[in-house]
Amino acid sequence: MSHHIRRAIRILNMLGTGHALTTSEIAARVTKLEDAKEVSLRQIQRDLRTIGEAGVPLVESREGSSIRWSLPSGARFLQPLSVNPSELLSLHILKGALASFRDTQIQRDVDRLASKLDKIAPGTVFMDEDLVSEVSPGRYATAVSDSALNDIVQAIVDPHWDRVTYRGVNATRAKTFVVSFCRLVNHAGRLYVAAWHPNHKNYITLAADRIDHVERASDITDTLHVFNERKYRSGRFGVYDGEMSNIKLRVDKDAASFFTSRIWHPTQEFKELRNGDVEMTLLAPLSPELISWIVSWADVLTIVTPKKLKTACREKVKSLI
Repeated sequence: MSHHIRRAIRILNMLGTGHALTTSEIAARVTKLEDAKEVSLRQIQRDLRTIGEAGVPLVESREGSSIRWSLPSGARFLQPLSVNPSELLSLHILKGALASFRDTQIQRDVDRLASKLDKIAPGTVFMDEDLVSEVSPGRYATAVSDSALNDIVQAIVDPHWDRVTYRGVNATRAKTFVVSFCRLVNHAGRLYVAAWHPNHKNYITLAADRIDHVERASDITDTLHVFNERKYRSGRFGVYDGEMSNIKLRVDKDAASFFTSRIWHPTQEFKELRNGDVEMTLLAPLSPELISWIVSWADVLTIVTPKKLKTACREKVKSLI
C-alpha cells in the first residue's frame, strides 16, 4: 500500500470518529502513526483534496484563522469496524451460539450478516454445532416456524398478551391458552421461550418448535407481569419445573473442586465435610432433568434427602437396566 493511500485511510479513520481537526492536528496525528519521516502540511492538504475528489463529503468549518475538517454525522459509517482480541473472541462465540436459529428467518438474516463479519473475524473457531450443547448425539431436528418466531420476538420487545397454540410432548392434540412471552432460552441445542401464565400465576417454558400459532390477545386487559429472571431460574433445573424440594447431596472429595467451581442452580450452597467430601444443598424441583442429572453423576454423588428423590432415581436406573 502506498504512503498516500495509507495516510488517506488514516485520515478517514480520524474524521470518522466525529472530531473536527485542523490540517496541523491531522499532520501531527498521522506523523505519530507513520514509521517514516514527519508528514508535512502540504502532504495532508493533498490527501484531503484526494479524499474530497473521491466523493467523500468533507466539511470545512472556520475557527478563527484555522480551518477544521470533519465528516457529516451521516458519513461516519466510513470508519472501519475494528475489534480487539477479546472482542474478536466474543464475536466467534456469538457466531457459534446462533445454531439454535437454524432454518428460521433470523438464521437467514444472520447468515447474510456473518458473511460480512467474516471479513473482520475470518474463519471458524468453534464446531458448527450449537456452542452451548454438549458434544453428544441427540440434536433436535425440528425447526421453529418463521411466523411464530417473529411473533414471539415482537411480544418480548413490545410486551403484551398472546394466545398461543401449543403441542405438548405427551398431548394428543394442541391446546390454546394465553401467555405473556418473556425471554428466549437456548438450552441443550433447542430454542425455548419463557412465558408467564396468568391463570397459573407462574412461569412456563415452551419449546419454540412446538408452537403452532401465535395471535395477539387484544381482549385481555390484565396488568402485564414483569419478568424476574432469578425467580424463573430458581423454580427450575434447566428448563423443567416440578415439585420444589430441599435437596441435599454428598459430593465425593475427588469431584469436589469440579462441582464447587460451577453454578448448577441459583440456590446452591456447599459445605466442606471433615473427610474432604462436600455437602451440596439446593431448593429445586424434582424434575426429570434433575433426576437424569443426578443419575449421570452416580459415581460421585450420593443422595442424602429427600427420600422421594432417592426413589425416583432408583426407579430410573431400574427401568434402564
